[in-house]
Amino acid sequence: ICVRKCPFGAISIVNLPDELDRECSHRFSANSFKLFRLPIPQPGEVLGLIGKNGIGKSTILRVLSGEIKPNLGNYENPPEWTEIINHYRGSVLQDYFLRLSEGRLRVVHKPQYVDQIPRIVKGKVRDILEKVDERGKLKDLVDSLQLNTILDRSIEVLSGGELQRVAIAASASRNAEVYLFDEPSSYLDVKQRLQSAKAIRSLIEEGKTVVVAEHDLAVLDYLSDKICIIYGSPGVYGIVSNTHGV
Repeated sequence: ICVRKCPFGAISIVNLPDELDRECSHRFSANSFKLFRLPIPQPGEVLGLIGKNGIGKSTILRVLSGEIKPNLGNYENPPEWTEIINHYRGSVLQDYFLRLSEGRLRVVHKPQYVDQIPRIVKGKVRDILEKVDERGKLKDLVDSLQLNTILDRSIEVLSGGELQRVAIAASASRNAEVYLFDEPSSYLDVKQRLQSAKAIRSLIEEGKTVVVAEHDLAVLDYLSDKICIIYGSPGVYGIVSNTHGV
């Protein structure tokens, strides 16, 4: 009755297979979104994530970046790192979370909502990018992403597409082992999407690990070496598939 009467589809009742509970990676609270399994990123490869909105792609990137500590479904008494690492023993994620918990893994995360950047970051584009240029690749990135004309502009006056390209350049300029890009093609036209994809793929030439969550199938096809499909029910639960060829 609640599901039929409640407006806006605010309540969903879904029956899940019992065996999936053993593979729960994160749950926010009682009767809230559940994420099952995690993708396995590999050095020197771009791993693409594809799925509907609200299916858990951004949550996955926040877990891999360390912003969210996976609670394995136990939101009331979240496990410590030792238990999390033990849960993923025998897989690449065991070493990944071990290094992340010890601060030995540096991760750069480009967020989804680039329009929020001017609230946090202030100043001219040139100053912001020079401050984060740890790899000495800034000039190449500025040229490839066509940022030369906006270098002396203040970050507050940039359009969505300009903010997106600045965010990609800033992320790719930093020196890390893992790079996470959440929807890097939004706000961009076709040519800019291709240029951004080339800039992101250039990271794997140095053996970096790259994970990209994206909706544009053409961009994801061009960008990715491997793909994980996230399926389920938006806002209710998401399941990460095994890794597939593009």
